[in-house]
Amino acid sequence: MNETQITIDGSQLKTDVKDANTFKGFGYISCNNSSRLLLDYKANHPAVYQQILTILFGGKHPLLRLLKVELGDDANTSSGTEPATKRRQSEPANVCRGAGYQLIADAKKIQPQLKTGLLRWGEPGWLKAQWRQVKSADPDQLVPESAFEAMYQWYKETIIAAYKTYGYLIDYVDPDRNETKHPMFGFIKWFAKRLQTDTTDFPADFPIEAYHQIKLIAADQNYETNFGTGMIQDAELRQLVQAVGYHYNTDDGPDQPYTQLADKYHHEVWYSEGIAPMTSGKYRIRASAKTGIGGTQSGLDVANRVVKSYYKSRRSLYLFQPAVAAYYPGVNYSHKELITAQHPWSGYFEVDNVGLQIIKHFTNFAKSGWAAESAWRYLTPACYSGVLGTENLSQNTQAASYMTLMSPDKADFSTILVNDSPKPRTYTLNVTNTAAAAKPVYCWTSTGPNKDQAAYDANLMQLSAISAVVSGQVSFTVAPYMIATLTTLDRRQDPEVAYHEILSSTSNSVLTQSDQVLYADDFNYSPAFLKARGNTPLYTTDQGGAFEVVQTTTGPALQQMITEQQRALDWEYSFAPNFTLGDDRWCDYNVALTFKFDHTTQQNSQDGNYLGIGLREQTDVKGRLTSAPYVFKLDTNGYYELIVRQQVVTFGYVDLLDVTKAHLLQFGASGNTLSAQLDGQSLVTWQDTTNPTYSGRIKVGCGYYQTQIQNLTISRPADGQISTQRVDNLAPSVHYSGNWDHQVGLGNTLWQRTLSIGTAGPETKVQFEFDGSGFNLIGHQLHASQLDIYMDGRIWQYALSPNLGQDKACHLQVANLSQGHHQITLQVVTGTYYLDAIEYLK
Repeated sequence: MNETQITIDGSQLKTDVKDANTFKGFGYISCNNSSRLLLDYKANHPAVYQQILTILFGGKHPLLRLLKVELGDDANTSSGTEPATKRRQSEPANVCRGAGYQLIADAKKIQPQLKTGLLRWGEPGWLKAQWRQVKSADPDQLVPESAFEAMYQWYKETIIAAYKTYGYLIDYVDPDRNETKHPMFGFIKWFAKRLQTDTTDFPADFPIEAYHQIKLIAADQNYETNFGTGMIQDAELRQLVQAVGYHYNTDDGPDQPYTQLADKYHHEVWYSEGIAPMTSGKYRIRASAKTGIGGTQSGLDVANRVVKSYYKSRRSLYLFQPAVAAYYPGVNYSHKELITAQHPWSGYFEVDNVGLQIIKHFTNFAKSGWAAESAWRYLTPACYSGVLGTENLSQNTQAASYMTLMSPDKADFSTILVNDSPKPRTYTLNVTNTAAAAKPVYCWTSTGPNKDQAAYDANLMQLSAISAVVSGQVSFTVAPYMIATLTTLDRRQDPEVAYHEILSSTSNSVLTQSDQVLYADDFNYSPAFLKARGNTPLYTTDQGGAFEVVQTTTGPALQQMITEQQRALDWEYSFAPNFTLGDDRWCDYNVALTFKFDHTTQQNSQDGNYLGIGLREQTDVKGRLTSAPYVFKLDTNGYYELIVRQQVVTFGYVDLLDVTKAHLLQFGASGNTLSAQLDGQSLVTWQDTTNPTYSGRIKVGCGYYQTQIQNLTISRPADGQISTQRVDNLAPSVHYSGNWDHQVGLGNTLWQRTLSIGTAGPETKVQFEFDGSGFNLIGHQLHASQLDIYMDGRIWQYALSPNLGQDKACHLQVANLSQGHHQITLQVVTGTYYLDAIEYLK
């Protein structure tokens, strides 16, 4: 039996170290387009929007205490773009663009004491020339000091605009670039002094003194710890920078700089970007590895990161990137969130109830926040983690891992115990020098279901024991793949602590407006609607550039706003302007849009001047138009091409194309047939006979020109298929027998990061049932295999060979069945078969 002794000694609690050891809990980074669709929930389903925010920010024990937003630059910073508040140096800052600033305002209505932060990934075009060397190996020397003031003014004017528009002042600012390898120590010090002494060009009612008190947080590095070392070596820098943070790495640097900054100099240290659980807990419990609600990148892994990052590097605040996935799935880093909000037309959302409850094991049983709020503090000698790894804590997981939080008056404590291993561990708490020693200890636990329990959440947040402290000791055994909180707080009658499954009150319906029209938009929104959203229409998520509604002489249009002159200095890379729209369950449809080329902007652009439509997009890791498997592009010179899986398969020319006039471009897919027309003239008809994709959203893209789009319509043919539902391979409605390997926590190009792999055999079967007229089987097939398909109790097809293909590809479609209820059994008869998801058709 693994046994661990923990000493809970109230005399060891330090309450005179400012915010170095206050338990700040958790936060949320709104960046990279990750909150974009929340604007549409707010517009269409305000009650659902409020519910989502309340889950995160509400109640007596709020889950999140800080919201940090990206200072955007109109370029893709991993999973989408955040719009720039200023696109020209002379333009007033507009914080209505994007979701982040008004998300803060709405969250602060629920939690007025919510802290806020601001961080940039890249630089908008008007700063590009002076700041180009920020991406060099020595930006501190190569970016001239003459460039500093313009950068400072961008931050300042954005902060002022947020105050004027929404009434709040940003609390923390990082002047440097996100995840820099080479911190700009000189600029950070310059920025701090400028912020603290600036007294000019403020609005009359602006709180200048409070502005001077904005704290600096730096340098948001990824793994690197050299900024911490720089802080230790520079007393002036320590005086000017109040908080420090870095990403993903749970360990400290070789000379323990961050531990020193907290313990010796009393600085706040943050885990300033980390994952939320990957693969929802309700799917994890079916993994063949039998890790329950644990395993690499699970909620228990995240809990271990919280524990270990404090023990090893004194991180007292953990920020989720993101907490809410309000972008379309398939973008970079998909399926790592607590809440999924990707269906704003219906209001449907999903909560990872397992992940949420694991985080509540920390926040339900301690007051999170800062010293001014009487937040609980870490009892540092009673914190430890022997789990190994730097980011993914997947080694030595059977080791002890625990942390202890104590109230400032030493009257209560809570100890969180994490066991992400197959072996139990017994902990004995030795309680002394605290009034808590006279109180009973309540043990709350969360783990996966027992073998005889069907519900994935049957054992979440359960009061497992109430024990007295006898002779200063109390013991508890933490079962495999369990998190436990031992607390002296009596939460038995607290309705916020009692577990209840959070489910969406709306159904997950497909986006359709009529039998014939899936979606149409003429962009004729009210002025008030557009002003509140920075001119953003419904349901578009920009993956490059910026698409906003403008008024033209012929009516409203959706215009791409960024020219080459305004093109950002990328964080890492980005592609030409494009946006994604719609429901990934759309199958057969035709996109029709009226557009007009920008023929007046004179510039050299390597991307060219074109308009493109993409069909059936499911995965968009790079944020580009050709992430869609089928793309039709038309250039201003009349050249057009059909691109299939990033390869040009046919091309041609439109003679005498008049670029000064509006044109109607149509591009559609029905089954495996693609067709494109311009102004009613057929340009392309083509069939995909090798590996067709049958479902997905649309993408629209253009060059860095101010191309305008009007009257966008996505219509469905009368006999066209549509997917009514997609279920994951590990959904409870999918049943397996025989030789299957169910994997979780895989790459972000898989649905829910899960995959089921079946090896041929007489009992290797998968069964499901549905109401409809067909189904799609989704998942990459690396090698040839064969399936026998049984339908409604009878053999339907022998030895059917799925198509070879990549992640999320439809490797087999069965369509045009009689509409009704069907029971399906698939038997793997040869080879190895991979299943990621199933789509039901009608």
